[in-house]
Amino acid sequence: MINWQTVTANEVALSGVLSQTSLMSLMPIAQRLQGLESEIRLDLSGLSLVDTAGLAFLIELKAVAEQQQLSMRYIGASAALDKLVSLYNAQSLLE
Repeated sequence: MINWQTVTANEVALSGVLSQTSLMSLMPIAQRLQGLESEIRLDLSGLSLVDTAGLAFLIELKAVAEQQQLSMRYIGASAALDKLVSLYNAQSLLE
């Protein structure tokens, strides 16, 4: 199960498990990108697990933001997520 909470106008915090089974509940985050005009921060520190589908979602979400000329930063990545990012050679995701 995944939960998301709006922290500020441009920051969202995720908690729980970011997996293939929880991705559908995150679609409102993708929709929320429309109309924003600055940097978006997604706090990942509350995630207990991210699987490969979750990583793919984060990569796609960042691509959608870039298409809308928004800067998306992921903050609070765990050591396990850092390792997954490294295994998939996706270090630019967390920069």
